[in-house]
Amino acid sequence: MKGKNRRFAGYRLEDIWADPEEIRGSIETMEMTYPGMGGKVFVITEGPYDLEVYDRCFNSDACILRIANSKENVCEVVKGVCMGDTQPVADETGDDGGGGERRIIGIIDSDYSLFDRSSEVRENIFRTDTHDLETMLVASGALENVIEHIETVALPQTFAQKAYGSLRQGDLRAALTRAARYLGLAVFVNNEAGLNITFKHINCKKRDTFSRFVNAETLECDIEAMKQVILEKNADRGEEFIDIFEGLVRNSGGYYFEYPWHICRGHDLICVLLRDINMRYSLRDGEQIKGRDLERLLRRHYQAVYFADTDLCRQIRHWEEEIFGNEVSRIFSPQIYRALL
Repeated sequence: MKGKNRRFAGYRLEDIWADPEEIRGSIETMEMTYPGMGGKVFVITEGPYDLEVYDRCFNSDACILRIANSKENVCEVVKGVCMGDTQPVADETGDDGGGGERRIIGIIDSDYSLFDRSSEVRENIFRTDTHDLETMLVASGALENVIEHIETVALPQTFAQKAYGSLRQGDLRAALTRAARYLGLAVFVNNEAGLNITFKHINCKKRDTFSRFVNAETLECDIEAMKQVILEKNADRGEEFIDIFEGLVRNSGGYYFEYPWHICRGHDLICVLLRDINMRYSLRDGEQIKGRDLERLLRRHYQAVYFADTDLCRQIRHWEEEIFGNEVSRIFSPQIYRALL
């Protein structure tokens, strides 16, 4: 694997990479060493940033977290282990430990599965409640935690900066999703039509492209300006794409916007949030917050108890009870079990 020695979120990639053969071998060893209830559960995530967040939600004494580098890889790793040739050893009660299926789960982003019918049930695969990890962060209390943190390192707000907050009508999350939903829908249209439109240039990691179509004062999206930004890098089939996009907006009756946490992509929400924060807060060092910094802050301020409030957590808890019994609380961190009571 290329770049295997790279570091992400404090982890060496080679230490957290999900190698199916290694995992299968570890499961076989655990089944022989800890028959029945013993051994650890592998939790496979898409990437290192997912792992960084989920790492604080699972019990390190009972779980081993690994990354697979994509949704498809997560599903393949889990499927390969569950269907592998593992031959579990029965304990003295006759419990064979359940084989690979009790030793591994995968967590993947929902993406557009609510709309494209790609959410078929897969063994031991669990999906986020919202579009992806980043939408999960913004939907959680991590958002308030980050804003409180920024307030501690920023200069006192001016009257004008405070006034901008009132334009959000008291609901920052609603303002964020209203601004990001059209771009999310545009990406969905491209996926469905297979036009190979690129959106990679629309981000806020180095240059804040969102400044060209999202008003920082009102957080309103200028749809015409957004379409022009899309067209700049898609001259070949851009006009065809715009026709399909406009047709869907016109004919869908607002259906997709009824599910803002599924049509919006997390990175887009964060870029809109960046517009808001840099408008309302001035850092003491005179610098502006960057997109990567904001994503890092959201991950850092996500608490395990927020995970306990998700359907994803409850579904994994149900799996745990089915596999290990109703009285067993082993795979999650103690904070989550307390929150689930």
